[in-house]
Amino acid sequence: MQISIQNKQKKYRMNRKKVLQWIRHILLLQKYEDGEVGLVFVNNRQIQIYNRDYRHKDRPTDVLAFPMLEGIGGELHPQFLGDVMVSLEMVAKEARLFGRSQAQQLLILLIHGVLHLIGYDHERSPREARRMSRREKYIFKKLSHTLL
Repeated sequence: MQISIQNKQKKYRMNRKKVLQWIRHILLLQKYEDGEVGLVFVNNRQIQIYNRDYRHKDRPTDVLAFPMLEGIGGELHPQFLGDVMVSLEMVAKEARLFGRSQAQQLLILLIHGVLHLIGYDHERSPREARRMSRREKYIFKKLSHTLL
């Protein structure tokens, strides 16, 4: 299992050790013991550029996933699942909005992003949205003890 982390923002803190622990657990729960994931932490300005360029939505978002298993070349390196980009600025904002800790909100977004990497897609259909939501809740419950 290989996990790389890039923190491209300076304002918001992120517990690197905790993030690595969470991603390892998520991958194990999903039976991707040999999976490789890249994590990139940015601010709203940076994620808005990617959201605009890749999803044609010119606004900041909380998390983006760039799955490598889909499309041409995915079979060349099947262990590399892709990259997850998270706006730590949005994590702080949403944590306040939803009455959660920043750690809870970050964990929720990491789960969401990794599930996208392995093929879950809530935008595909209402049924798939329910399937993904159930899996997110299951994983969050399994990992909630690590938030302390």
